[in-house]
Amino acid sequence: MNFTANPQSTTTNIEPLISFSRPKTKRALVRGSLFAALPEFVKQNFGNERWPEFIQRCDPMAARFLDAQLQALAWYPFQVITSACDVMREMSKATEADTVLQRFARHNLDRATNLIFRAIFKVGSPEFMVGKSDQVWEKYYSKGRMQVGNAGRGRATVQLFDFPEITPTYTRVVFFAIESVIVKAGGKITRSDVTLDSNRGDDLTEFSYAWTM
Repeated sequence: MNFTANPQSTTTNIEPLISFSRPKTKRALVRGSLFAALPEFVKQNFGNERWPEFIQRCDPMAARFLDAQLQALAWYPFQVITSACDVMREMSKATEADTVLQRFARHNLDRATNLIFRAIFKVGSPEFMVGKSDQVWEKYYSKGRMQVGNAGRGRATVQLFDFPEITPTYTRVVFFAIESVIVKAGGKITRSDVTLDSNRGDDLTEFSYAWTM
């Protein structure tokens, strides 16, 4: 069976940007360490035999990077991760599209959490961990900013500003990533929703959560 690569981009000669600080670029970039665990996740969830299919379905530029050794400290076009997440949804059953993104967010958090952060998760409350959202965003994304509002015991709202590149699928990934932080810090989600969405014409994207301990 033949699979056709996504034709949305034919630019494949872009190289990752090596920068220890947050780069200032017109195009949104994402740090390699954020999605270094993605190939492992795809192979575990869809099977090693479907990895070639996954690569062929991805945007050509994304495929070139994902099928090579990712550099954790390098910055890659944001399109690499959005293309990969779109393909994961396409390869899932319709009823499991959100589930696979939720599993990916939790898998990514587990792999990205080193020993120091594991200790912080043990002593930090969900409110404290969610309160670090903007610092985390700035570490991994070249553009955009987060703001935590309406935060209290067992609830929080996280707003994402100035990031027009976000896609509907990746909005779900960020939504589940914040949810995963709450769960890893000991919270049991009772309510979660994307209450504002720039993909639907809102000025920003807003994620709202409530939980118990």
